[in-house]
Formats: sequence, C-alpha cells, structure tokens
Amino acid sequence: MNRSLYLPDAPRAASRFRLTKLVHATLLAGLTMAALPSARAADVTIDFNGLPPVGLTHGDGFVSQGFHIGTFSNDPQAQAGDAVGAIIDGPDAAASCGFLQCPASNSTYATIINDGYMEITRSAPGQTFGLKSFDASFLGSNLYDYPATPGFLRVQGFYADNSWVSEDYAFYAPGSEGFEFGSYNSSALFANSQFAAIYLFAFTCDANLACSAFNTGRGQFAIDNIVTTGLVAAPVPEPESWLMMGAGLLGVAAAARRRRQPARPATAAALAA
Repeated sequence: MNRSLYLPDAPRAASRFRLTKLVHATLLAGLTMAALPSARAADVTIDFNGLPPVGLTHGDGFVSQGFHIGTFSNDPQAQAGDAVGAIIDGPDAAASCGFLQCPASNSTYATIINDGYMEITRSAPGQTFGLKSFDASFLGSNLYDYPATPGFLRVQGFYADNSWVSEDYAFYAPGSEGFEFGSYNSSALFANSQFAAIYLFAFTCDANLACSAFNTGRGQFAIDNIVTTGLVAAPVPEPESWLMMGAGLLGVAAAARRRRQPARPATAAALAA
C-alpha cells in the first residue's frame, strides 16, 4: 500500500503558526477524541454469578459480561423446550443435580447435558475474542462407573470466515467426592486468536478410551470462569474535561494575544499627568 510521507519544514517555519490556530486544532482534536469510542486489550471473565438456578433448554440464550451465551441440542429434531442444561447453585449442587454427580463449588456455574453444546459470541456485532482459560468438570450419572478419563471437552473456535480450529481438554477423574472442577489453560493460539464464536461440547469415553460425542446422550459437562481475551471499550474523558482543557488553552491564547499587542502612543492627557 502506497503511503504519503509528511516531511516537516525547518524549525523556523513552525514559528509562523499562530497560537490561535494551534488552539483551534487542539480543541477540534479533543472534541473528536471525546466523540469516538476507544478500546483497550483486556481479559474478561464470563461467570454465572447473579443468575438464578434455572433449567436451560434448546435455543435459550442470555448475556453475561458482554457475551451472549446460547445453549442447544445437537439432535436434528430438537424442539424449543428440550432440556440441554441448567444454571447450578454451587453450594447446593447435590440437591440441584439429582442423579447427576455435579461438582461442588462456591459459585454459580452452567451445565450442559444430553449431548448438548454451548455457543459463546460477543454481544456487540462484529466483535471478536480469544480464549485464555476456564474451569470445567465432567458430569456423570450416579448409575455408572467411569474410567480414569471419563471424557474430554472440545472447544471449537470459529473465525469470521467460518474456518475453525479446535482443542481438547481431558476431564479429571472422579474423586472421593465425585467429579470436581479442573482449571485449564488454553494454548497461545486460542488465547491470541480473534474468534467470532466458540462452541463447547463433551465427549464421553469408555474403559478402552474409545471416545465419542453426540451419540450416547452422556456427553455432559459443567463450565465456569471462562477467561476471554480481546478488545473492550475503554472509558474516555468526560465532555466537561475537554471543555476545561479548551478553556485553559483559550486563556493561554488570550494572554499571548495581549503580549503581542503593539505599544500605543501615550495620549496628551497621560503625558500631562
């Protein structure tokens, strides 16, 4: 791409600019900056605190920390109202999950059951994000014995052109208290990518480590503390701040103008005095 180069004149030429022009330009730039939103790189954690314990069904969606969270069934014949998960009150997980072994937690978290999946996008159209880390656990029935690797979570990141990459994270084996949350860090690729959407779904494995998804009804997981990377809106100075700056510059200009005024001849009355 061709670019025009700006070559400044010699330093003496700069002195020809009047201070009033500088003030006008500075005020214009300040007002323009005040009108335009700015952005900064920051991590944003998606958690589910503050959401009431409630069942999640096919096609449900809600907003958390500037992200839209959708829950879906993978069944081609799925209908609105089909159960695909729930928001779980961590301290009361045992009572909330019934026959499922939900992990204990001090916070509220989301679950996906019955081979469902979760979709994460930014609430604002066109914004992208990466994935840095998350907490996750397998969800198993009390009616089954599970191997050391009960399954794994697949995270599939989609770019704006619909191309995608994926990473797999093995779930922790159940302990003496059942399934527990594990903390996972994604790769540098996922942390630094600019995804339009991320999908999460679970594989379940047998004792021979043969794993499958979307065909057993047992691909289930809990998710919490999803740390994302990307650009977020940064606060800009209040309009009053710009006005105060402008008033100060105008004061400087006025003082400089008074200093530039030529000395006037003394009047006869003044000489007489």
